[in-house]
Amino acid sequence: MRQRIGFIWLFLVLILLTGCWDQNELEDVALVMGMGIDKTEDGLYEVSFQIVNPEQVSGGEMSQSSKGTAVTTYRDKGQTLFETIRKISKEVPRKLSFSHMVVLIIGESLAEDEGLFEVMDFTERFYGFRSTAIVLISRDSPAQSILSILNPIEKIPAMKIQEASKKTAEVWGETPDQNINDVIQTLTTKSKEVSLSGIALVGDMQEGQHSSINEQAAPSTYIEINGLATFQDGKLKGWLEDKEARGVSWVRNNIQKTVVTSTCKEDDGILAVEVRNVNTKLKPTIKKGEPKITVNIKSEGSLQEVTCPVDLTDPNVIIELNKKLAKAIEEEVNTSVKTLQEEETDVFGFGEALNQKHPKEWKKMKEDWSSTFSEMDVEVNVEFFIRGTGLRTKPLILEKK
Repeated sequence: MRQRIGFIWLFLVLILLTGCWDQNELEDVALVMGMGIDKTEDGLYEVSFQIVNPEQVSGGEMSQSSKGTAVTTYRDKGQTLFETIRKISKEVPRKLSFSHMVVLIIGESLAEDEGLFEVMDFTERFYGFRSTAIVLISRDSPAQSILSILNPIEKIPAMKIQEASKKTAEVWGETPDQNINDVIQTLTTKSKEVSLSGIALVGDMQEGQHSSINEQAAPSTYIEINGLATFQDGKLKGWLEDKEARGVSWVRNNIQKTVVTSTCKEDDGILAVEVRNVNTKLKPTIKKGEPKITVNIKSEGSLQEVTCPVDLTDPNVIIELNKKLAKAIEEEVNTSVKTLQEEETDVFGFGEALNQKHPKEWKKMKEDWSSTFSEMDVEVNVEFFIRGTGLRTKPLILEKK
């Protein structure tokens, strides 16, 4: 009897598991790998979709025998983002699937005029979006033009953009790798001030859209991660370049790896270290009603290049080099702080740090925080430690006669 009852229960479970009411067959969907959002002069959203061409993909890899590109970029206009997604069905006779989307590119003019709130609200509200998609700001060109450029290394350009963003953040640290979820979390903080990586088109867009670009050893048209976009109240405020941009990463403890250079002595060669471990702590204080932030950075790395005649076996030399490298990092951070204070844009998270440590005082200053931030005292303390000098402790330049 018990065996019969168990068999009946097993039979019922198997019936329930035989299908899914809302499943989509592969031939019925169009996989969106990248999406770009611009705003037209007449106030409409122009949305671009980079969609995989199924006939170009076999077993998860590119078919070697087929011709054509691995993706096609479609675009349409509408008053709302949801409307535009539905309208694209006139061109793509399949249901758009965003479950594999890896990158969202927002046009520079849209980010500057309207900001991020409306776009981010939609990405979180719409059930189909993937919250881990990287968010980038197109620079000096529409988002649509960025998505339409082919790449000789990665057949699906959106995946190349994703990898470039991740690798740049991992080994250089100048620009952050922020996804949809990261941006939404920042927009819901007290300061609401975001910083996002920029992406730019280099060369001619028309040329970059043709498959012949993949046959060039040195492509004349390509895309690159370029600059750090800073936001205030969700709207694009300005751009930071090079070391100014990396200064933000130092403060926000976003450096995974990077390269720091310094002179050994005046006009006496240069050295380069690969930074591997960084620990940044913010210490907010309030004295006589005036806020102050102390940025304490501890970092270490190994020497990778030395072009000056120094004895690396001498502890005193290492101590001196540590000080020089710490000074180089300190200068980067101070330059970044000065620039952003002039722009009254706190993308460092100083306001949030004050709110967590001194919530009562923060309530009094949050309404005029931009002005307070621009005048507040910021102290930067950096310690650096060389943990390795490589296989050679005696630079070859010492052998030079």
